[in-house]
Amino acid sequence: MKNIFSFVKFPKLSTQSFFQKAKFMNGVHWLYPANMVIVAAGYIYLFNSQGQLPDSVPLFYSLPWGESQLAPSYYLWGLAHAALLLLIFNIVLSFIEFTKNNFTLSKFYGYVSLASCGILISYLIRIITLVEYYPVVFPNWVKIIAIPLLAGIIVTSLVTPFVIRFARKYGFMDDPLRHSHPGMLLKHPTPRTGGLAYFLGLLIPSLILLPIFSSQKLVGIFLAAGLCVFMGLKDDKKDIHPVLRFLGQIVVIFIAVLSGIILIYIPNPFGTAINLDYFRYTFEFLGEHTVYYYSALAAAVWIGTTMNFMSFANGTDGVYAGLITVASLVIAILMFQSLPLDPDIAIFAKLAAISAGAGLGMAFFTWPPQKLLWGFGATSAGLVIASLSILGSTKVAVMLIVLIIPFLDGIFAIMRRLRRGQLPFWGDREHLHHKLLEGLRWSKSQVALFYWGTTTLFGIVGILTSGQARALTLAKMSVIFILGIALLNFVKKPKNL
Repeated sequence: MKNIFSFVKFPKLSTQSFFQKAKFMNGVHWLYPANMVIVAAGYIYLFNSQGQLPDSVPLFYSLPWGESQLAPSYYLWGLAHAALLLLIFNIVLSFIEFTKNNFTLSKFYGYVSLASCGILISYLIRIITLVEYYPVVFPNWVKIIAIPLLAGIIVTSLVTPFVIRFARKYGFMDDPLRHSHPGMLLKHPTPRTGGLAYFLGLLIPSLILLPIFSSQKLVGIFLAAGLCVFMGLKDDKKDIHPVLRFLGQIVVIFIAVLSGIILIYIPNPFGTAINLDYFRYTFEFLGEHTVYYYSALAAAVWIGTTMNFMSFANGTDGVYAGLITVASLVIAILMFQSLPLDPDIAIFAKLAAISAGAGLGMAFFTWPPQKLLWGFGATSAGLVIASLSILGSTKVAVMLIVLIIPFLDGIFAIMRRLRRGQLPFWGDREHLHHKLLEGLRWSKSQVALFYWGTTTLFGIVGILTSGQARALTLAKMSVIFILGIALLNFVKKPKNL
């Protein structure tokens, strides 16, 4: 039987053409998914508005004579269908030019599709909001979690290709031939500015969706995270001494704590909560101010621990994006559940959802084989997650469950290095991901799936449990993974690695 696709003739693919195609795909793989999200949003919004629209709508509302040029409301479906047809048409044209190795023209069709679909869908939504009898009321979870999550994904997907170009142009690269870090797993030079991409994916949607400048805590989070990214860029360009990096972390932690991110109490599942606000100092300076010693110290220790222990897991493709996505989403869900008791927490729930979207957007670029490294700027994500977990009453305990693997891995790393007489900041090649890769011979994709899967499982456990059940679950998981990590120490590395 003849192959039904035998009539399709593809050009022969030379080695040079292969690398050109690979480079092209790295640069535009986000375009059409973004297009599809925009078109789907238009269809969903129009479907939700059915029943709220008059029989006739001003289809050309933007022209001076537009209000008198009415059309049946079902014509609005024509705008959505036109956007979909344009998307399909541009995909076909882009594919044809791609097979001819006309990469510039193929990319051009992708951008044309993005612009035209965006204009048509914006036009559609604008008409609906002008004429509907009652505004479409979205459920709270859509406004607080879904929309910020989607915004984080879209913005991160859009800005990351530009961050990659910036890294290549200005030399923010990690070259395994020049960088002799013991935990190095790279095989070829790779851009190292992932922390910047995450931060922009977090900041840009937040400027639109959150009242940043009216919240001291939000200002503190973004200022501290921005300094983490700045330090990361300095380290990406030229390695900073670990001690200087540690001192820099003390500064950013101080900024976060000074903005009011402190632990007032520690939940105790077996009794009353442990209050940390007994020891305080009140003074007058342009008003009355109170410093809570133990609350500030506990918050500083938690933020610093989370930043570094999460960073320890940032050693291979795809893992770190999973930790950020799941941890942030779990915080957002728990904060959403707390809204009836604390309505003011909504802005932090939105920030957590944006962080989850930014992490998921980064997964497109860091999944094996990764096109972008996080670099030291990855600590900005750890700072955001630690700060958000403090702002919820029991989120710290949940984060201990969600991030149990990187936390235990970090504890083992510190003990291992201190036993050898090394500073805890010095790297090695004995983290859990190294043992899975080199001891069990897992692929990078398998390691990434392991972290994503286990973190998601622990996130579900954290959401569904509370009190003593949560504490006992944490204890059981700790014992299991301590035994697992201990057993991996008996697995010998293959000699060819």
